[in-house]
Amino acid sequence: MKATGGNRATSGPAENATKPSPLNREVPAADEPGILRPIAHFAAVLGERTLIVLLVLLILFLTVWYTTPYILRDYLNKRGNQLPDYHLNINWVEIHPWNCSMDLLDLTLTKKNGEIPVPFVKTPVVHIALQWARVIHFDLLSTITVLRPVVNFVNGPTEATSQTVLEPAWVQTVKQMVPLRINHFEVHGGDLHYRDFHADPQIDMEMDHLELTADNLVNATQSEAEMPSTVNMSGHPFLTGDLNVDLAVNVDMKQPTFAEKVRLRHVSAIDLNAFLAKYASVYAKSGSLDFYTEMKSEKGHFDGYLKPYFANLAFEPLPKDRGTLAAIWAGLANGIKGIFTNDEGVIATNIPVKGTYKDPNVDFWSAAFGIIENAWFQALTKGFNQPEITPSPTDKVKAAPTHQAP
Repeated sequence: MKATGGNRATSGPAENATKPSPLNREVPAADEPGILRPIAHFAAVLGERTLIVLLVLLILFLTVWYTTPYILRDYLNKRGNQLPDYHLNINWVEIHPWNCSMDLLDLTLTKKNGEIPVPFVKTPVVHIALQWARVIHFDLLSTITVLRPVVNFVNGPTEATSQTVLEPAWVQTVKQMVPLRINHFEVHGGDLHYRDFHADPQIDMEMDHLELTADNLVNATQSEAEMPSTVNMSGHPFLTGDLNVDLAVNVDMKQPTFAEKVRLRHVSAIDLNAFLAKYASVYAKSGSLDFYTEMKSEKGHFDGYLKPYFANLAFEPLPKDRGTLAAIWAGLANGIKGIFTNDEGVIATNIPVKGTYKDPNVDFWSAAFGIIENAWFQALTKGFNQPEITPSPTDKVKAAPTHQAP
């Protein structure tokens, strides 16, 4: 029994020595170095100096990445504010080096004198990018996309209260701001206004859903065509109308060189009431307007026609004139309109235009004869005259016909 007890007494400490308590056990060597071992190995392979250089480069990259948008934004705003008449403000710049592009966010262009209550241009995004489609042809060109811009053309009694065009210096500055030549330009979801804050009532003619695409602006395709660049635009004038513009142009010519087709349809005459009140002192009670034009311009000389088409037009006095002698004018306008309306309720004519930009010639006699012919002899067909101009890159573009084909 004692021997057995002695054996137990001597074996207890040995077992405790080989089986340490979980509370006193050390963490296995593989646990902590499991995270640090690859880093330590990488540092050992590179060496201390190389590692320091890489860390410095990383810090430098992050500094440039963080500060460049601030520097670029301030530079663009400074350049824009040095130009006449307008103040440029860009809220932020985002740079995307992986696809060679950048975004100008919340861009606003306003007149400096502060006499116009609306900005000339306001857009949430201007996207400037490398035109990858031309890279495979070894051309480094750029494309600009403007999203949801609002453009306000304002007519006022003085130059200070008007904003209609930008000085040529603005065009040159935009070209300088973009590092690559601009070959493609797009507008999506635009909103265009023509305003007159001094008219009574005020005029605000709006066109929404503006879409515009201009391509091959620097003739990157090296086309030998007379007009190698194309512009296509569409929108909804007065929110309900339908506008389509097709244009072929040579932007390198000093004198305007282009061929264009414009089709405007389904415009309600009532939407023109603010304009009619100012310039004709009447309101439209009913009616619609369609308009067609084709024009060819080469080296400062142009030739084409304008073709307005009014249907079911009726006038009424201005609200302030009702019950007064001034209301007679609306009745007189309706009487004149009735004389020149055909059996289908349409007033239409074909107006030839040609000449130079310094000496334009509008053939009003042909326009008057067209009204009479449509009303009393042969109704004018809605649509473009035949043969039509096809505004597309082409070696030869025929001049617009000035008379309707039989």
